[in-house]
Amino acid sequence: MALTQANTDELVQEEILRAALRLYQKLGPDKVTMDDLAKATGRSRTSLYYYYKNRDEIFLAVLDTLARDVATEIRRVVSNVTKISDKIYAFCMAKLKTSQDWKPVLNAMWASVDAGDPLKHSIRWDALHKKLVYQEAMILNEILAATAHQRGFRTLSAGEQDTLAFIISSGIRGLRREIYDQNDPHDIKEAVQLLTDMIVKWLKT
Repeated sequence: MALTQANTDELVQEEILRAALRLYQKLGPDKVTMDDLAKATGRSRTSLYYYYKNRDEIFLAVLDTLARDVATEIRRVVSNVTKISDKIYAFCMAKLKTSQDWKPVLNAMWASVDAGDPLKHSIRWDALHKKLVYQEAMILNEILAATAHQRGFRTLSAGEQDTLAFIISSGIRGLRREIYDQNDPHDIKEAVQLLTDMIVKWLKT
């Protein structure tokens, strides 16, 4: 089947963003120029401007791509199990794994920014954090919405579902920070299992 112009545009945009990510890892976002991207993709600068207005727009699009990649991997893991308890546990463990997998990439991307402009780094990190939280909330809300169709689970209001998704997402971030970043001796799998058990128990009351 022949590619439409929209399909072609999507493929080119994906190529540009993947090339940008590789360059960010190598040079840092602030040092990557449109000329660098043109050379990396084998395209002219003019053709890049057809898809993106400037470097900042490309950077934000890369952050979107990172967030979607993380969400896609988490969804894949969650889809492999059927029970609500297993899905919550799978979400938490997949979130931990993707965070650790992407950490070296993000560290490499922003090493130069850290040294030169801490405020810029903070703003960029906040932007990525919000994108990740949004994607994760979507997945958790899908998991929790399924409880409405299963016997033995309480029916959640929209507010309860949103709050519980926030608690799970924030809780797993806290565990990751304390155990991985602060070298807390607690076993991560045991901690995630206990968190999952508490959530499921509340869902069944």
